[in-house]
Amino acid sequence: MKRTICLIFIFLLAQLLSSMVVMFFFNLPTLLHKGQLDVNALAGSPSAVGLSLLLNGALVWAVMTLLRWTDRRSFRLGSYGWKAFSVLILGLIPVIFIVNLLLETLSLEDLNKEFFTQLVYNPWGVLAIVLVGPFSEELVFRMGIQRHLIRSRLTPWLSILLSGLIFGIVHINPAQIPGAAVFGLVLGWLYWRSGTIWVPVAAHIFNNLIGVVMIWCSGDSDLTMADLCGGGGLVWLWAVVALVIGYCFYRYLDERIFSRSSLNEKERDSDAIHS
Repeated sequence: MKRTICLIFIFLLAQLLSSMVVMFFFNLPTLLHKGQLDVNALAGSPSAVGLSLLLNGALVWAVMTLLRWTDRRSFRLGSYGWKAFSVLILGLIPVIFIVNLLLETLSLEDLNKEFFTQLVYNPWGVLAIVLVGPFSEELVFRMGIQRHLIRSRLTPWLSILLSGLIFGIVHINPAQIPGAAVFGLVLGWLYWRSGTIWVPVAAHIFNNLIGVVMIWCSGDSDLTMADLCGGGGLVWLWAVVALVIGYCFYRYLDERIFSRSSLNEKERDSDAIHS
């Protein structure tokens, strides 16, 4: 459990340090000429925020590598090809739909809505949200925390649950916490069954990409999933359909793809014991 706490601390500290470094460089001209530091420079610049997130990902990866808290076997792609990732992406669509519908139903306050909207129209912001964020977060919460909990003799499902809940809580924003926790369970299961970090990374990238594209397409409008489904009882009909489709994809991935991979459960368990 100590490593779990350390990883959360490293993740949050890296965010703080990267923000301070980027803020310093964006303030460098003003510091040299006037000796003033604008503490709002980071919040007012999507490029600065995007670069801060990129630096955060690099710091997390570097620290975990130096501490040898990464797993070489998890970086292997195994026997997964385009078919496996195609099925994965298709199976995520009903999951993303259900998670977004859940968030709409809860109607929690979104503290980062304006901030996130600025980021998705900035190249550095998009790069950080779609690529760097998913990779660094999967390193911490799946390869770091979840894998360590399983090696600490917790059951896989309990480890997935705990890492998913921590993943949700770390987002802090009320509007993101429930969805991040639920999606964290999905990502945790994908990592456990596939044995490679690239499967949850691909799923995480697709989820974030969908979020970015939805903002691009909707603009400043408040279009919701309920509106797209026709409202009323049709929303819940579509929710049931999504649950059924999602379960079918889950069974297919579990029985036809992950169980036949070269990174099978016996190999992963053996690696966990000897690593």
